[in-house]
Amino acid sequence: MLLSTEPTPVQEPVPAPAAVVRETTPAPAPVPVPEVAPGAAGPEVLVVGAGPAGMTHALELARRGVRVRLVDKRPDAATRADKAIGIHCRTMEIWERQGIVAQAIDAGTWLHGQTVFVNGVQTHQADFSDLDVPYAHLGLPQYETERLLTGALEAAGVRVERGLELLTFAQDDSGVTCVLGTAHGEEVVRTQYLVGCDGAHSAVRSGLGLTFEGGLSMFPQLFMLGDVDLDWDMPAGHLLRFVRIEEDGGFTGMLVCVPLKGRNRYRVATMAPQRFVDAVGTGVVPAGFWQEYDPPSLGDIQEVVDELAPAGTTAGNLRWSSIFRIKHGIVDRYREGRVFVAGDAAHLHPPAGGQGMNTGIQDAWNLGWKLALAVRGLASDGLLDSYEAERRPAGRAIVDRAVNLAFTDEIDMDDAREQFLLEMQMTMNYAGSPLVGESLAGAVDGPEPGHRAPDVTGLRRFGVAHELRLFDLLRSTRSALLLHADAGVDEEGFLQLEKLADAARTAAAGELDVHLIVSPDAVVPASLGLGVHRDTRGAYRAAYGVSGAAAHVVRPDGHVGFRSVPASLPAVLEHLALVFA
Repeated sequence: MLLSTEPTPVQEPVPAPAAVVRETTPAPAPVPVPEVAPGAAGPEVLVVGAGPAGMTHALELARRGVRVRLVDKRPDAATRADKAIGIHCRTMEIWERQGIVAQAIDAGTWLHGQTVFVNGVQTHQADFSDLDVPYAHLGLPQYETERLLTGALEAAGVRVERGLELLTFAQDDSGVTCVLGTAHGEEVVRTQYLVGCDGAHSAVRSGLGLTFEGGLSMFPQLFMLGDVDLDWDMPAGHLLRFVRIEEDGGFTGMLVCVPLKGRNRYRVATMAPQRFVDAVGTGVVPAGFWQEYDPPSLGDIQEVVDELAPAGTTAGNLRWSSIFRIKHGIVDRYREGRVFVAGDAAHLHPPAGGQGMNTGIQDAWNLGWKLALAVRGLASDGLLDSYEAERRPAGRAIVDRAVNLAFTDEIDMDDAREQFLLEMQMTMNYAGSPLVGESLAGAVDGPEPGHRAPDVTGLRRFGVAHELRLFDLLRSTRSALLLHADAGVDEEGFLQLEKLADAARTAAAGELDVHLIVSPDAVVPASLGLGVHRDTRGAYRAAYGVSGAAAHVVRPDGHVGFRSVPASLPAVLEHLALVFA
């Protein structure tokens, strides 16, 4: 793991089974749910938990016209910075769609490299600022993330309702009846669907009786976090990792420093001082998850800095600090009937690389467009099933990767960029999903079904003075049908593409945008009823590996749902039937 925005548990490569606490979630006792008066109005979707995952999901529903309520038992918005601070490249693409990426860039700082020291000697330095991705890795405290998403929600007409706690719920064939605890008593809410984004202690997960696969594991180590200024000369925008490795290979010290916005301001993470470790399990401090201890002092942080950082480094201006423990695991299922879980309610991660928050955002992004179609009666029978089929394997892979990380002083820098893109979820894919497919007459390059649809520059449209990006065309909340044609496509071929476009729009009940992308030398009939974009530099043809007449269906979440080369009307319609009713 080359770049992380939170501490990686590296004192031991993998916690031994004997040192790991296993927990299971007890089955909840049945709780009676009051009936709702006939005709009582309610939200079409109730989202519980207003962290980044819940906010993202509610925003995606609201952008599609779904009536949604977003509730959180916390009385106030997050104000502390001791949570996730790394915004992955893929999340930045999502924020571009949601209209908050520019604000995020202004509020954050770029994290574009990593420098590693082993036993006081610099061993590795990698810079990822020149990667061919639309956005780099951004450092942004979670309270800022929630602030930006709150503003986007308010602009979409959704207010976070705080101080409302989900007490119990019961579902039937037509909806879910929920009981919310408020400052004034209880409120009964009837909704079509319930989505639990309510974190590590999820009431929705408990209410469904979901269990963690193999139990919930807890690392034996305690970790210390702090927000400080570091007086040193280190490369800007680089995460700094310092480790001490003994001759026998044992890890006896680690310090991770992540840049924050501000001069020489860093989030530092390291092992907790021994006095905190000694207190665990004594009765004074129980062995719990996210159990808050008396915060470490600036002296505690300076002691680690003296041991591991370059000589003469001083820490100052301690804004806050905390001690915490880590649990990890993934639930056995993400859905039961009309109730779903996402984010930390579904999976818990070591805080390595900001994986937990970004994975939760991806959960919400994946489910949002599917649930919106279901609410409107436009979803196929299996569309909602694809949420678990796609996101649970992704969550499983990320949990496994985060838990089994072992620091080594022999990083293969040739693989550094590939590893970085994987951790930034740019190469995460849904290959093998029942919702994706292809129809090919031969070998084809470009993104495979289920993979992220890459951006392309250099597109030109008549009447528009500036070049366009492919992502400009994919910015709506609908799916997109990308049609391609070059000089080898005659007038009849263009008419067949137009016929395909018309049939596809009908099959998708209007939830499909169509874009025709042609090579510079293609001769387009004047009477063609499709918007034409010229691939002036051949970037689209190269990125998508197409020639002649071809078709790609790109889902609202930016993944390729289907590709057909050459373009086949029956094949495209067969795919759309997997998505739309």
